[in-house]
Amino acid sequence: MKINILQQDLLPGLQAVSRSCGVKSSLPVLANILLQAENDKLKLSATNLEIGVIKEINAQVIEEGELTVPAKTLVDVVSSLSGAEITLEASGEQLKISTPHFNALLNGISATEFPSIPLSSDKSITVSGKDVHISLPQVSFAAASDEGRPILTGILTEIKNDNLELVATDGFRLAHKKTTLSGTNGANFKALIPRRTFEELIRLVSEEIGSKEVDQMLEVSTSENQNQIIFKVGNTKLSSRLIEGNFPAWEKIIPTTMVSSAVIDRTSLLKAVKLAAVFAKSDTANIVKLELKDGKLRLTSEAKELGGQESDIEAKTEGIGLLIAFNSKFLIDALQNSNADDVQIEFSGNLSPALIRPVGEEGLEYVVMPVRLS
Repeated sequence: MKINILQQDLLPGLQAVSRSCGVKSSLPVLANILLQAENDKLKLSATNLEIGVIKEINAQVIEEGELTVPAKTLVDVVSSLSGAEITLEASGEQLKISTPHFNALLNGISATEFPSIPLSSDKSITVSGKDVHISLPQVSFAAASDEGRPILTGILTEIKNDNLELVATDGFRLAHKKTTLSGTNGANFKALIPRRTFEELIRLVSEEIGSKEVDQMLEVSTSENQNQIIFKVGNTKLSSRLIEGNFPAWEKIIPTTMVSSAVIDRTSLLKAVKLAAVFAKSDTANIVKLELKDGKLRLTSEAKELGGQESDIEAKTEGIGLLIAFNSKFLIDALQNSNADDVQIEFSGNLSPALIRPVGEEGLEYVVMPVRLS
């Protein structure tokens, strides 16, 4: 293998795929990036056996070939060669990296030891990259990060009748988003996709879309054995395993009755909750108390070693007055992942879940479980 490529073309691709390397794996080759040169393209691949990323970039291919090399070292070297045209030349299991003023040899591992990354079947759904880029962050944060219950680390994803529906829950809160898509051609799709996969997809779509005004379309498909999901945006493919199992009956979690409600300025509420969180330290489960009465929402919090605080926010209230407590982090996550001016909070009682709906953002809702006060 021998290629010439500009540093500014190579570096972003290396950085994008290197995030998916299995750096803590017992298999050394998973810490490497697979370089494959053919047809005036350099294909970069990385995988941790759960997520795999493949990215193609233009290059002057003098001699075709392939080799895997350590991702971190390669990224560190290339990022230091600013503005230079770089020659990459493989000889045996070594990669020579050179510019007019620099030469280095990097020990690699044969490409035959690199695991294959599952690719899609012929059937795929094409959706708007911007739609997905907006919707995913509004939901993905609510999925569990603890692997103790693998099902809850996934995001239920369904495309049906030109609608995209996303649901995530960690058992203490739930996020639900339903939005209309264009370009699905009536195709249906349903899968439980890992939170980490969506977090990486958000980054990749951001990098592909950048500041472009033209929307990048996102292709979604499954592997032939249906246990892998594959996304393709621009010149990048992301492959991931799917989570097997039954997702909780989330529809039953959403409250259907209401005893009180409040419409509040989202920014004001977010600032007040963040301020209350300063006094709601982890030794008190990050507890923030909300008291609803007389057209106001009062937030109070306290910690023995710090003291306490209270703040009042104007609100349009309906129903009975009540006192309820929440984990401040769950409120902050819900409030800062919306762009609405106002939010409506519906209360079913001081020991029942609350429903948060950003006003004007159709199809987006959050459910937060309360904390029992002793």
